[in-house]
Amino acid sequence: MPPDTATPLRKLSGWVQGEPLLAVVLWGGIYPGAKLGLAEIPVLTFTYLRVVLAALVLAAAAGGWRPPSPFSLWKPLLGAGLAQTAFQLLLIAGLQRTTAGTSAILLAAAPLLTAAWLALARRERTPGRQWISLVVGLAGVGLVVRGGAAGFEWRHLAGNMLALAAAGAWSWYSLVIGPLAGELGAMRATGGAMTVAGILLSPIALVGAWRLPWAGISWTAWAGLVYGATAGMVVAMSLWGRSVGRLGPRQTMTYVYLEPVSAVLIAAVLLGESLHPVQAAGALLTFAGVWLAGTRDYGMGGSGAAAPEEAPAGGVYRIALTSAPTSRINDRK
Repeated sequence: MPPDTATPLRKLSGWVQGEPLLAVVLWGGIYPGAKLGLAEIPVLTFTYLRVVLAALVLAAAAGGWRPPSPFSLWKPLLGAGLAQTAFQLLLIAGLQRTTAGTSAILLAAAPLLTAAWLALARRERTPGRQWISLVVGLAGVGLVVRGGAAGFEWRHLAGNMLALAAAGAWSWYSLVIGPLAGELGAMRATGGAMTVAGILLSPIALVGAWRLPWAGISWTAWAGLVYGATAGMVVAMSLWGRSVGRLGPRQTMTYVYLEPVSAVLIAAVLLGESLHPVQAAGALLTFAGVWLAGTRDYGMGGSGAAAPEEAPAGGVYRIALTSAPTSRINDRK
């Protein structure tokens, strides 16, 4: 009697879920995609086009975007727009100076920065396990930032510091987006924040955009820009939301650690990038710190429940409520 070859495949399909896996792969592709665009488009122009396109795509996906009617929501909307502006500028400027893989790893540390701020501000009780996670994770961040290449390069160090600052800006955004998301939903709240960011960037971005030789920009640069605001943003967000609704937040959130890994692998294929062993060790420490910070008695760093549309925004996507498991601060506000 021939062996049942379908049984191992059924077991594997039970262990590996396609929707969250595809979502983190799509998010991971945003980093090398941005690098391709930045090779030909200046940082400010690239950031502006990315934000405007993202706002339009999000508005279409949400069925249109209207300003919030309650006056009380305008303050968090402006705050979220400022935070999103800072995040986008720091992220893209960092990507221009460092590798896509390093940037993805450092942005994965955003939950650690959020947890550290909440602990220092005494907005959340911090047990001993959380302090250990912060020490371990931040030690890993230090190794990633410093790197280990034989030739020390200030440019890469500056890019790493900008990427780390972008992680801090994302933590800020996660803290201020909560009231909007609760009232409007993640998609509309993020679209509103992107719209405010586009308005804030317009005065300075349009000046340089007029002088850009648009006809000379290659299709690969355009593809990197468009991908980050479409497949790498809305499609990935939809897949992640469906996964959270079908599998639950605990099982879905375990896939968030694969996003930096996918970014490193895709960057190796498209850009020929590689991680130094010291940075790889730092990445493992960073992930260990994030995991320790996120494994609490109620799951992965929040209340037991999560809205179906919430997402880790791993990578540059970073447009929903959370950037990783321990960024679930909206339930804590």
